[in-house]
Amino acid sequence: MASSASSRSSSLRQSDWLAAALSRFADQGVESVRVEVLARDLGVSKGSFYWHFKDRGELLDRMLSRWESEELAWIVAEGGATPPARWAEIVAKTADPDRIRSEVALRAWARRDSRVAMRVAAIERKKAALIADVLHEVGFAPSTADAWSEIVLMVCLGWLDRATRDRAFFAASRGLGEFLSEVILAASAGSSALPR
Repeated sequence: MASSASSRSSSLRQSDWLAAALSRFADQGVESVRVEVLARDLGVSKGSFYWHFKDRGELLDRMLSRWESEELAWIVAEGGATPPARWAEIVAKTADPDRIRSEVALRAWARRDSRVAMRVAAIERKKAALIADVLHEVGFAPSTADAWSEIVLMVCLGWLDRATRDRAFFAASRGLGEFLSEVILAASAGSSALPR
């Protein structure tokens, strides 16, 4: 009779390992994504890992590819909605607490790995373009929409950075969604020019 550990090991799929890796990554960063640790989290031997991945490097690449695919899916999906609905979705996605943890871990990883940094930068350009499209659709001139989209992206990144290193700020702060809404209100009030 097979042990429960070997039974569990044989029932695991690649997606189970990937989900465990992404969860650990969001909580503790890329350094914590280790085969032995994931095997312990899943209650199996680490040999099970090698049925699904060549090595840790392949797992990390799959994690990054999954993030890219999910980001591109919602960015592209926003094309058919009305501008207010698109903006609401941008705010909801950006301010989601689960995504915030992953985004912080991802940017810490990107600071140490130029390959990751290039892929993150490519997605950030697509997000900035989506924001600029929304602003242009509500009446901003193209150059003003582009400039405000960069400001929105900088607000997001700055909030993420401060919220993760300053617990008092995070505890007392309004949510990122509120900051983004205020940025858009400020942009709308003076849509013909950038703030001075």
